[in-house]
Amino acid sequence: MSREQPIYVIDTSVILSFVDIIPDDGVSQPDEPLIDLSNAHLVIPTVVVQELSKLKAEKSEHEKAADIALERLRKIFEGTICSLDEAYHLEAPTEVANGSQIISILPVHKNFTKSIPFCPSDDDIDGQIMLAALTIVFLEANQEIDGSVKLGMANNLPTNNVVILTNDDGLAIRASGLGLLTSRYSYKFPEPYTGRRDIAVPPELFKEFLSARRIERNYFEKMMPKEKALVANEFIVMSPEDQNYNVCGFDPDNNPYFEHIGRYDVTEDAIVPLQYIKRFPLLARNAGQAIYAEALENPDFSAVICTGPAGSGKTFMATVYGYKACNRGIFMGVKVIPCENRSKIGALPGDLDEKMDPEVQPLKKALRNYLMMGYDKAQTDSGTLKEDDPQKKSKKKGKPSGYCSTKKKLEEHVEMIWENWFSSTPIEHGRGLDFREELAIYDEFQDQNITQADMLIKRIGEGGKMIITGDINQIHTPHLSKSNNGLVYAVGQLYDIEMVARVCFTEDEVVRHPLVKLITQRQKAAMKKSQGKPQ
Repeated sequence: MSREQPIYVIDTSVILSFVDIIPDDGVSQPDEPLIDLSNAHLVIPTVVVQELSKLKAEKSEHEKAADIALERLRKIFEGTICSLDEAYHLEAPTEVANGSQIISILPVHKNFTKSIPFCPSDDDIDGQIMLAALTIVFLEANQEIDGSVKLGMANNLPTNNVVILTNDDGLAIRASGLGLLTSRYSYKFPEPYTGRRDIAVPPELFKEFLSARRIERNYFEKMMPKEKALVANEFIVMSPEDQNYNVCGFDPDNNPYFEHIGRYDVTEDAIVPLQYIKRFPLLARNAGQAIYAEALENPDFSAVICTGPAGSGKTFMATVYGYKACNRGIFMGVKVIPCENRSKIGALPGDLDEKMDPEVQPLKKALRNYLMMGYDKAQTDSGTLKEDDPQKKSKKKGKPSGYCSTKKKLEEHVEMIWENWFSSTPIEHGRGLDFREELAIYDEFQDQNITQADMLIKRIGEGGKMIITGDINQIHTPHLSKSNNGLVYAVGQLYDIEMVARVCFTEDEVVRHPLVKLITQRQKAAMKKSQGKPQ
């Protein structure tokens, strides 16, 4: 057993969140881990392997990560031969990566528990992991683990060379009580790609875009040498560096089609203006909504991923677009896949539509609000939503009969639209579906696990389009985190693809009640304070 290399005992929580901690020759490792393991001895207790096998068999939300980890471990150890004594004493580790990192599987000798006042039960997974760490501590001190060690010696053994890598707070607290060192494990993730770039540009570049309605990529890179390389369909929100600079009286705040925003078109290799925003049935109220409207209406985009705080219009704009696109004959219908992890659909009464109704209320509310805004002229002019004669009195309460009938007609109209164009399906019915010539709306995608997300983003069919919405700061599903959820997975899988648009609202673009904007601003301030801390 090496005395030079640091020893890290790997907990299940770390493997599930960062499966690449298990080396694989065919996969490049993520950049900048918080802990350098390139020259370490990784030890995986057999109880962790058992837990991974159980998660895979149960088809849990961690099934995919557990399957990958087990496959890599088998690949590493398959064909290696060691004696039982060597396995118990970590004397036959397997070299991986470039040869400076080694990895072992550690079975725990039950007699070891006679040496210390700590005897976890077989179903105490965390206890068994700590027991494995204590075993290594004894091995490092050249102590025997056959029960002959005196109890007092266990308290004086050096533990600074053995660290349990765990993101489980409960395990870390218990380990500290035994004098064991623990550490979180994560990566220094790069700045997340938002699909938009708000930048101040030289006045001549700003003027060039407004007049020529185009900026060649080479010219942009020449004028903006410090900017990162442009990404496919990245939106550029430009403003002149000189705030006093005026171009023909151009006022970004009063321009309904946001002519100061461009999009990097890979085919043309240039930043081009917004071309489809005029088709959208609503006027955008800020840059985020302008970008979203352009992405929704662009027929070349097969997928749109929209993230941002509550109240920015993610679900509302997607619903309105779906309704009007069906009216225009672009799609045969809208398929809604909500996140229903908060309840068991099968336990609710009624048929499938009635079971799904509570989950699709946000979209029905969006249709209701759209109709109340008076944009659906074809319906309101025909009298569908007109009030009855206010002079006609209700027999029951003496109020005008139109007092309640308008709301009722509005609800009936919403249900009619929904029945004509919309349908919803639970996630468990998604496998095997093909949304051909349909618009698929995946709402609250941050509450989907990676397995569900992987299945859903592959359901798009020929002539179809999918809209993925969510807020990374509002995860309500247990066992999911900001680094391990369906929304982050989808963003990673669909990054820098020519037929995919990425939209991100800022907290300043919340259009709901002013209180919502204040809440999101406070949340952002709290997140800034915690930056740099492992998640």
